[in-house]
Amino acid sequence: MAYDPQQRFLNLVPGGNGIIYTIQADGNLYWYRHINWTTGTPPSWANSGSGRLIGTSWHKFRFVLAAADGQIFAFMPNGDLLWYRYMLSDINTGAGSWHSASGSRIGTQWNFPRVIGGWNNVLYAEDGNGDLRWYKYTGTNGSFSWAANSGSKIGSQWQTYTQLFADPNGVIFGTRHGSALSWFRYLGTNGTFNWANGGVPVDTTILGPFERGLFSNGSGAVYKIKTNTANPPGPDNQLQWYRLLNSETVNTSGVQWAGGSGAVVGSGFTRENSAALQGYPTSLSTRQGTSLGIHVSTTFPSYTSSTLRLAPTTGAPVVVTQPTTRTGQFQPLQSGYHSAGCGWSQSFSVSVGTGTSWPSGVYASQLKSPQGKEHNVMFVVRPSTPQRQIAVLVPTNTYNAYNFWGGHNQYTTGQAGAQRTVTMQRPQMGTSWDNFYTTPTGIIDHLLYSDLQLFRWMSSKSVAYDCYADTDLHATGANWLRTPSQGGHYKALVLTTHPEYFSQTARDNVVAFQNNGGRIIYLGGNGIYERMQYTADGNAIIFRRPDGSRDVYADSGQPESQILGVSHYQPTYMSFAPYQVRDTTSNPFTAGTGLSVGDTFGSVSYDIAASGWEVDRRQGAVPGSVLIAEGLNTTGGAEMLYVPASDTKGWVFSVGSLSFTGSVPIDTAIQKLLLNVFTQAVA
Repeated sequence: MAYDPQQRFLNLVPGGNGIIYTIQADGNLYWYRHINWTTGTPPSWANSGSGRLIGTSWHKFRFVLAAADGQIFAFMPNGDLLWYRYMLSDINTGAGSWHSASGSRIGTQWNFPRVIGGWNNVLYAEDGNGDLRWYKYTGTNGSFSWAANSGSKIGSQWQTYTQLFADPNGVIFGTRHGSALSWFRYLGTNGTFNWANGGVPVDTTILGPFERGLFSNGSGAVYKIKTNTANPPGPDNQLQWYRLLNSETVNTSGVQWAGGSGAVVGSGFTRENSAALQGYPTSLSTRQGTSLGIHVSTTFPSYTSSTLRLAPTTGAPVVVTQPTTRTGQFQPLQSGYHSAGCGWSQSFSVSVGTGTSWPSGVYASQLKSPQGKEHNVMFVVRPSTPQRQIAVLVPTNTYNAYNFWGGHNQYTTGQAGAQRTVTMQRPQMGTSWDNFYTTPTGIIDHLLYSDLQLFRWMSSKSVAYDCYADTDLHATGANWLRTPSQGGHYKALVLTTHPEYFSQTARDNVVAFQNNGGRIIYLGGNGIYERMQYTADGNAIIFRRPDGSRDVYADSGQPESQILGVSHYQPTYMSFAPYQVRDTTSNPFTAGTGLSVGDTFGSVSYDIAASGWEVDRRQGAVPGSVLIAEGLNTTGGAEMLYVPASDTKGWVFSVGSLSFTGSVPIDTAIQKLLLNVFTQAVA
């Protein structure tokens, strides 16, 4: 038995009637039953709360779903869907046996980033574009049989929901940034578009977007892993119960949560979906021609590692070093790992080359289990010396702030009145919820996946650039972020999707660059917003002021508009719209786009539309600025701004939107506009 008590389970799979199947990090499958699941308390469990071992090697699956009759749907990394059925003989102990056809393949090409359901044999699969598709398994005993119209599209834009899970009879729950748990109910029986309330979600008033391990278990019973709010955080091991009493009629009878909702009904339920295979680099950035350590913990006996360049000209990742088989080693987390790091020993190293095979950019050490389960360890390769005229800053501070691995980050509840020290030596950097950023995630993204969409497009258009991480800008930026007038190499600095967090030193380095003619290309939103610090060893970030309040730059007289021309505009959040053109004659960037004043562009984005999520606008007069375009968001859209050069200060191009980069691979007007920006950047 190899698992860390801090991360015991990969997943908790609801099976109805209080039954919960738990997949341990070492692959053991356990049967639990919450006896008082209809009332929550007093907390009473079958077998006095001890799980019954009913299977092994279940850590090989990407995810697992179940129905209320013992059927289990298990999804392999290669897209195969396997059928199992646990035939329960004693509900008081979990005794039972497996159907003889268990393990039968009932589907192929199930490569969706998210699949939910299982109840009533219905599966809801979301593709990378956010479209939701309906499937119903009609087979018996593991036969290959699906309802007609399986695969039909029943919804779109589901990528705005960071967590999705289903209850029986068409009920679907979702959590969205900035809102409570949303309720939907699909009424169709054959893949037609038929939703309660016209498909409009109902706000259930509780359970926000940053909860851990949410799932429902029939008749409106909803569970979550409680976030430990101590300072420093303790283990997140308590299971909380809620129940929506009228779970199938919320749209007509109102939201009716049971009394006692939120009660703690169990403990020991720590969860991390990557705990079977996970790793992190010694440093998030390494120089060409060096060696980078990779630290891995796994419960598999072996795994392979290869190195990928994530943003080549082809768009798809390129294998730089071929897979190498390695012996697996399970490594427990050290005490205080939230701030001190995982403390795992180095498992192997990546020899970073130079030249055309190892250009500066974003890479990943890709780890795979024997069955193909994948975990990516991202890192930045910076140039040995500046080589291009454009420097791109990868916002690794923001990646760390929103990384929910380990349950705690800049945004989780608790730690009131104190600073938060969050290690960078942990897995899943570059993503909030998982690390499958080599393919579409099915969730709107403001982190690495969105940045990669920009980088891949830049590479495809031969826009040459050098990459650096936030840590590089802080530690050595004064040496390399220099214009030709300073004796340096770079003419422009690109800030990507969400460059929110800067140390004071990093901000000062950007200001010095700009004041010496450096051009700023700001292709995101909510940028240079908040100050942070690094620990003395540089391995962790200290967020917030000593009293726990946010250390916003504007509060210290350094608003982001001093650099970017625009500032974060709080009234607009989680709305999305295209831009509308305001100017085509007073800026050098719209030529050849075919756009005229009043035209719209950016109506489609991986993140819904180009202006949205979080946006920036001018908060006061910006002398000489030209408003190129403005988002049509009803509460105020992003301002695409051009601030011409003045005196020794370089010009600025700002898009002011967190969702902008999601339109870059799609919108031809945006592509031409950016080509003009990059051409002017090196002129």
